[in-house]
Amino acid sequence: MKRDLSIKELAIMGGALFSMHFGAACMLFPVQWGKDAGTALWPVFAGVVLSGVLLPYFGYLALVKGDGTFLDITRRISPKFGTVFAALTIFVIGPLYMVPRMSAAAWAAIVQITGFETESMLPVIVFSIIYYLITYWFVVNPGEVMDKIGKILFPVLVVVVTAVIVKSLVSPISREWAAPSFDQNPVVYGFLQGYATADLQCALLFGVVVVQGIRNAGIAEKATNRNLVKIGFIGLGFLLVTILGHMIAGANTGGTIDLTLSALYTEMVLVLWGKAGGILFNVALVAAALTTAVGAVSSTSGIWEEIMYEKNRKLYTYRNFCIVSCVLSCIVSFADLDTIVKVVGPVLDACYPAAIVIAMYYCLCRNNTSGANLRAAKWALIVTFVISVIELISRYSDMFGLGWRWAGTLYNSLPLSAYSLGWLPVCIMVFAAVRLLPCKSN
Repeated sequence: MKRDLSIKELAIMGGALFSMHFGAACMLFPVQWGKDAGTALWPVFAGVVLSGVLLPYFGYLALVKGDGTFLDITRRISPKFGTVFAALTIFVIGPLYMVPRMSAAAWAAIVQITGFETESMLPVIVFSIIYYLITYWFVVNPGEVMDKIGKILFPVLVVVVTAVIVKSLVSPISREWAAPSFDQNPVVYGFLQGYATADLQCALLFGVVVVQGIRNAGIAEKATNRNLVKIGFIGLGFLLVTILGHMIAGANTGGTIDLTLSALYTEMVLVLWGKAGGILFNVALVAAALTTAVGAVSSTSGIWEEIMYEKNRKLYTYRNFCIVSCVLSCIVSFADLDTIVKVVGPVLDACYPAAIVIAMYYCLCRNNTSGANLRAAKWALIVTFVISVIELISRYSDMFGLGWRWAGTLYNSLPLSAYSLGWLPVCIMVFAAVRLLPCKSN
């Protein structure tokens, strides 16, 4: 058994981890952030780094310090609530939201670039079936997922991303950056935008895939965590560089393109590279969407197996969960992208604060196995999730006109609620209060 991965293996696995995080969201959002930030790009970038790069790295550190998977470290805090919360998180990140969002985004890009229009559902059904058959090929052997992504999809993304960023720097669409399109503090703006990518939750889940790849490379069990930290550092380092490059590319549009997200990126690439740029963007977005879908299907299936395996070892297997996840994701992806984001997106947002509590507990608490500390973390976790659910109810009330004003009134009464951080001060107070209470030695 080896103690450390070779430089080549670290590069491949680091590239695979970057690719899973890059996805369609981290490919499209930074260009939008750069366009909106304009002359305030650098402070916005600082905020994005805090929530979009540093928090995910804390996620990997939490897995190392907690010495377990997302399910392990969550159950340790609260066996019952932890299992329910983990199941909800992986269901949303898996077939209910993130995975179908990836394929829906890829299809939307194809339609936009080709101008293909039809009222028939047959083309999108055929595309989705092919997309998820390819996804299943990538995930069918868990130990090979990192290797496949690192050797096949990562090079595609590197070529395309480099082409877009370098062309934007050498021949910018505009030599002057526009004024910021927002009024709030630019660091706060950047933090909230990076926060919305949900990369911390992805990090907590992707850890399962990374560990499988490390073990498949023949690394000794005791050296797994050390190599996980190295891979996380390399992968998120790649992510940081590409976010900055895409933000500068967005700022270099100088406010000349009045579009958003995929439409903005498409138009920017068409201006920079002409028609070839449209094909380039389409290839990149499909590859980026596929990497995140592969990472999400593999990691969530691994955790579902961990939850259910003892109940029926023949039925509840990793491969069966991969099949179910691909089928469900395929069905959900038939809804248009805007509907998926609008209806299910808020549920993922509601899971995020509790995931932050879990990561911060294991990263900041020296003795994370102490009964007193675990008890305080348990109640801080539960209270944080309850507050997030109240905010979720308020958002759905506004979205669907339900008239449940009590939820909005209650949530808006909390400090920092204007920044979607109403849970933070309450969480800290609950943790401190419960930690100070007498606790039996057991």
